[in-house]
Amino acid sequence: MSVELYDPVANPYAPGAGTPPPALVGRDGVIDIAEIALRRLKSARASQQMLITGLRGVGKTVLLGKLAALAERIGYRVIRVEALGGDDTIHSLLRQARRIVEELDGGARVGRALRSIESVSLTVAGTGVAIERQAGRADREALSDVVTDVAAAAAEEDLGVMLALDEAQMLDGHDLRRLLAGVHRCGQDGLPLYCLLAGLPNLVGGVAKAATYAERMFTVADLGPLSPDQVVQAIVEPAEEIGVSWAAEAAEQIVDLSDGFPFFVQTWAYHTWNAAIDEPISAADVERAAPNARHALDSSFFAARIARIPASEVAYVRALASLGAGPHRSGEVAAAAGKSTSQVAAFRDRLIAEGVIYAPRYGWVEFAIPHFDRYVRRMVPGFP
Repeated sequence: MSVELYDPVANPYAPGAGTPPPALVGRDGVIDIAEIALRRLKSARASQQMLITGLRGVGKTVLLGKLAALAERIGYRVIRVEALGGDDTIHSLLRQARRIVEELDGGARVGRALRSIESVSLTVAGTGVAIERQAGRADREALSDVVTDVAAAAAEEDLGVMLALDEAQMLDGHDLRRLLAGVHRCGQDGLPLYCLLAGLPNLVGGVAKAATYAERMFTVADLGPLSPDQVVQAIVEPAEEIGVSWAAEAAEQIVDLSDGFPFFVQTWAYHTWNAAIDEPISAADVERAAPNARHALDSSFFAARIARIPASEVAYVRALASLGAGPHRSGEVAAAAGKSTSQVAAFRDRLIAEGVIYAPRYGWVEFAIPHFDRYVRRMVPGFP
């Protein structure tokens, strides 16, 4: 074989945060549901909004980007925001909303939308529009008006609006309530507004808490690991397109090593390609790649998470990891830490807010990061 066959520049795999994989497999059903909803809304027919949930590394951000691009092709203007909490998220939303409105022909609805946007904040960063009065907390209620007024202005030009929020579990609960109120009103008024929220599994509970009617507004797409066949497809198809083959046992080995999590699939396939010397790519090539693949996961995907955890919370993380794959009862985790449930409640709540763990149901906790328990047991001091 020619060594150029496995030239790293030609490597078709794409491990990264929200980086689209060469073959987006296992998500066709969700894409079809969203496309039908988008087209129904453009035709003035009612449809549910969508929640995309799942652990980190299952491809929520990638899917959100795919649906945003689909919406644009259908005739939507997209407001796409990664929720960071605090005012930065809302400022980003307002900047994009204003940009959409300013591209529309002038008219009463455009003017009304601009006034709604301006009423929320003193200065909308990036637009150069300053307001003479400081916006108080009451003005934040106008977020619901922003949603409806922007959608109404777009509808006059036969356009829809997609509101796509990533990491939506980080959004302030009050702001989420206001935005959902606007989305709800758009549905009542027959406006073409599609709301797409992506986040950790606890997002479903957060949305239900923010609005009592929310469970009727959304269809939930809970993204889990890919099936073994889907993993093989994600590995084999991109290579075949450039004339490279994988041995069946090599692809199956990555099925086992990745547990079907798309980010892990891409990481293992990427490093195996770079280490490969056999034709077709073999199980031995996967073994050759193992040190680099594991180091890449440890040094980026896992280490970045543990680095953001304050020392005061590491003991809780260590206790949860000691119990193995979850979920586990909160009381069990507290006992493993040598504390009472009330003593660790604050740590638990902060780790949930930081997106490190989540509560799959009341009284239970689990890591929001696949394989994180294994990493903690290997790398965090305190384990034998």
